[in-house]
Amino acid sequence: MPSIRRIAACAASAFMAAAMLCTGVAYADEPYDGYNYDWYGDPIPSQNGYVVEKVVTGKDIGCGDLNTPSDMFISDSDEIYIADTAYSGTLDSNMKGRIVITDSKFKLINAIEYLDFSEVGEWLKKREDAMNAGTLDQSRYAKETSVYFKGPTGVFVADDDMIYVADNENERVVAFYAEKDGSGIGYGRVVAVYTRPEEDVFDQTQTFNPSKVLIDAAKNVYIVIDSTTKGALVFSREGEFNGYFGANRVEKTGEVVMNAFWKLIFTREQIIRMQRNVPVEISNFDIDSDNFIYTVTETKNSETDILKKLNSAGTNIFVKLGFDTYTFGDFLTKYYRGKTYSSRITDVDIGENGVINLLDLETGRIFQYSNECDLMFIFGGTGTQKGTFTTVNAVESLGNNVFVLDGRKNSVTIFGRTEFGAIVHEAITLFNTGKYADSIGPWNEVLCRDSNYWWAYVGLGNAYLNQNDFETAMDYFYYNSRGGYNEAFKGWRMAFIRENFTLFAIIIVVLLAAIYVISSIRGRQRAKKRAIADMLLREQQKKEE
Repeated sequence: MPSIRRIAACAASAFMAAAMLCTGVAYADEPYDGYNYDWYGDPIPSQNGYVVEKVVTGKDIGCGDLNTPSDMFISDSDEIYIADTAYSGTLDSNMKGRIVITDSKFKLINAIEYLDFSEVGEWLKKREDAMNAGTLDQSRYAKETSVYFKGPTGVFVADDDMIYVADNENERVVAFYAEKDGSGIGYGRVVAVYTRPEEDVFDQTQTFNPSKVLIDAAKNVYIVIDSTTKGALVFSREGEFNGYFGANRVEKTGEVVMNAFWKLIFTREQIIRMQRNVPVEISNFDIDSDNFIYTVTETKNSETDILKKLNSAGTNIFVKLGFDTYTFGDFLTKYYRGKTYSSRITDVDIGENGVINLLDLETGRIFQYSNECDLMFIFGGTGTQKGTFTTVNAVESLGNNVFVLDGRKNSVTIFGRTEFGAIVHEAITLFNTGKYADSIGPWNEVLCRDSNYWWAYVGLGNAYLNQNDFETAMDYFYYNSRGGYNEAFKGWRMAFIRENFTLFAIIIVVLLAAIYVISSIRGRQRAKKRAIADMLLREQQKKEE
């Protein structure tokens, strides 16, 4: 049963929620209300874990205005790379896009405006021979060998500082090192180019339009293209096409089930004419320090595989752990003036300690989860004020900061962790490293600051559960985790039995002895009654004779 402390906390939470809903006050004077979700999936007011520290524009960086930037990446050396997609420089009228490089304080380091192919002369010769032989058309050759970007939409930097850019409209991914020429203009010294696969496994009628790129520890190149539902394309570091990786599943809708039924009875011709159900394409991805690849799917119409954690074989680890059934983004779908508003996760970032940041294109919000997919914080929103966005395109993190790229405002917003957010992160880190007792103090501090923060109750429940304090764990789990409560109850029951085993044994022995005695007495009574009955029967028979 819940304790007086738990009841008081619930009452305080209810009072705070009512006050927040009536007054509309936002914590920390942010342009968005802090909120979270309780165990029942209902939104509740909550303190902000992150607040705006700064908004950076191209002028602040010192590179001139950004123009519709599409992607951002922070390297192992803490340098920030921005794919400035629609930038048009002064070098050539065909130029469209550049890669801006800054340090962690957004001080300009370089801006890559053109490419130098002198180190890939052999590759250039092969492409020219293919064009002359008629196996490569001239327009595609011009795109693949252009010294200028054309709409770069993805950027990734390997641990050796090699930059990979998804040059979307030029139908290629280029790998290069950043350099500066004698005039101080940045250029890329190209060392590899990844273009449309020639293998039969790739549909040659399909457009090769790379949107995002990622490199794993073995230097395999993963490329998301907008026109396939088979997953990301995988190339070896030498440029060989190795197939597809991480395709999404087909969502099990009523239509899919019916189609499966009809396929059992239809002819082959009828099956061919049926509408095909295909998975939704991957939208974006990131990789963690253990070489697991996380993918997200930006869609309104599917809840399958919104977030996946893939091993090297392409297996979704979250399926085995049960996290794939979670709702990522806002739990609630909103309807306004005939339009449906639901979360569309457009980017994923894996931060320190496996923290997952998901970026919602629809609401402009960042949803931060623990490494076990427990929702920690929600911040951001849509609007014109600092801390809100128009078109969010990328999210990255560095230390205690979260960076969000807005492609319409042409700016990067830096969110800093609040004191409340730092305490939550401390508690989770202590628990995940096995320091269960040490995590109790921070979790209690969280509840002192915000009794609405239901995850603190679960954290305390888990901490006490791992210390075998089952009764206290049950108290914290009671309203917040059915699974946790059941686990704590099982532990309490076993502990109770072990502690009282001697008493239970005595009771059982006494009961068995009592049953034996009572049974023996009743047996003797029944035997006596039968003997009397037999005697009376015999006497009656003698009288009749």
